[in-house]
Amino acid sequence: MQDSSQPTVAKEIWRLAVQVAMASADQWKGEAWEGEVLPPHLALQLFRRRLVALERGMTQRELDVCARTLIGLTAEGIALDLNIKKTSVLTYRKRAYARLGISSQTQLFRLLV
Repeated sequence: MQDSSQPTVAKEIWRLAVQVAMASADQWKGEAWEGEVLPPHLALQLFRRRLVALERGMTQRELDVCARTLIGLTAEGIALDLNIKKTSVLTYRKRAYARLGISSQTQLFRLLV
């Protein structure tokens, strides 16, 4: 049984997204958000830019999948959002991880902090 005082994965993802966004707030002066909740569209843009900055030659679809993974979507959620099959999501994620030299979602998060 999980300790209820521990933050959920989704809350931790949002906390990380807000922290990263605040660190690069000068890029986002035209965008408005309030409190500690970063809107998903801003989080997606932020994570895509950070992934592109790694210069690992990722395809657009690999970037899409990784950015959505970083905001906490499951493979099923990513498939629905991008209107592709879940197996395609898993393939894109596997290829992206190979390009990034990682093997897990945890390592993906560590690349961006």
